[in-house]
Amino acid sequence: MPKPRGRGTSAEPRRTVKASSGSARARRHGKAVERAGAKAGPPAALRDGQERAPASSRARPRKAKGATSLVEASVAKRPAAPGKRAAAEPPAAPRMRPARARAGEQASAAPPKRRPRNAKAKSGADDVEFSPPRPPELDWDDTPSESAEEALAQRWAARGEELFQQLEGHGAALHEYRADLKEGRFVWIAPSGRVSAEASARLLCSWSCATSVLVMAWADPLASGAGIGRIDGMPAEQDGIDEQGAWQIAMRAADACNAAYLYRVSSPQAWYFLALDGLTFSPKRISFHPGAPVCLVLRAIGEVREAIASRAEPADVVRDRISALSDSLFHQARYAYRDTDWVARLDRTGSCLSHLAKRIPRAGFSAIAAGQRIDEWLDRELAVELINALSLIEDEWSLFG
Repeated sequence: MPKPRGRGTSAEPRRTVKASSGSARARRHGKAVERAGAKAGPPAALRDGQERAPASSRARPRKAKGATSLVEASVAKRPAAPGKRAAAEPPAAPRMRPARARAGEQASAAPPKRRPRNAKAKSGADDVEFSPPRPPELDWDDTPSESAEEALAQRWAARGEELFQQLEGHGAALHEYRADLKEGRFVWIAPSGRVSAEASARLLCSWSCATSVLVMAWADPLASGAGIGRIDGMPAEQDGIDEQGAWQIAMRAADACNAAYLYRVSSPQAWYFLALDGLTFSPKRISFHPGAPVCLVLRAIGEVREAIASRAEPADVVRDRISALSDSLFHQARYAYRDTDWVARLDRTGSCLSHLAKRIPRAGFSAIAAGQRIDEWLDRELAVELINALSLIEDEWSLFG
């Protein structure tokens, strides 16, 4: 069997088909466009340039000169990129933004202006310099700035400071004082025993430390002759008065009787407020001899006995009363009546009162262990024993009266 003709090994003859690729069609289409453009003439920009050029330049072409600007040089040197517009075509007009958007961008781009530091101070000075005068401020509040009690306390505190300054000026500020209400005499005694200063004294009121009871001088039968007269609108006796209240009442009483100074004489049992007048540093009597303490002792013991008999005070209050009276007698023996014949009697009475106070049991483990009966009020038997003991002490001191 004869071999088929051709180079292939197929039984049928191989057909040759000339295929046309897309690139070849594109090249032919581009050449056609170039020929059509050449026939139609140069672009508008080149045509305009030829029209503006002189005739000599169109007739006889010359060698191209260097670019007159950077834009022209870049256009001449840089070849046109494929698929883009020709360089000679006019660029599209930029798209304009609204005026408000451009203003906002300019405002955000512009840096904020800083105000100099001295501008604020300068403007403040100018405002002060050119500001109109302010109208006067009027206070229509007629209420006092401080209460009457504060004004009263400040006035008497100033008088107390004045008294201290006078005593210090004469070297008597640290001297001991003595009071004899029966004679109405208040003295300061130097360490040598000589009277360095003297003033007349009147009793205003007394305040009990144990019972918080304040009694005015005209209501006290033992001190009525040495105290002030009755003051209208002021009660003779007041209960439940604390230390500050006692001071307030004493200052009002001193105001009412026109006292020069207010002095407090304290003892373990009570406070005594005195009105001082006629201060002098040249006393007529240079010595001081205290009176007999009989009235003082009898008055204090009588008050305690009446409180126990009335059963109006709890056991703790009665015990505190007796203890305070005992301490007061010891104090008088060491202070006002030292170097006198009354020291031994005052010490003995103080010791007896101290033992009576211990008879009243305190609530505690020791009292329970001793089998003592603890109650808020005094037992009847114990109350009778205390009254009898106090009556014996009164009888003893009555002999010296």
